[in-house]
Amino acid sequence: MKTFKEMNKSSGTVCPICKTSDSGEIVLIGIIGTEEDNNIEAKQFHLKCLNLRYDKTLGIVYQKIEAQK
Repeated sequence: MKTFKEMNKSSGTVCPICKTSDSGEIVLIGIIGTEEDNNIEAKQFHLKCLNLRYDKTLGIVYQKIEAQK
């Protein structure tokens, strides 16, 4: 997984987990259903916010993100 030193803040985006654009390493995670040819839309996530799980029966890595109240 490729990481980046800082979030690209020019689009006004925030990390979907912590809801901030604080400084720190980020990763891009592709959004299901946005694939077209060899391109996919992605969201920026702080690396420190990720708390991933692996479901070996389904073969997926995931993290549940609570909805905003």
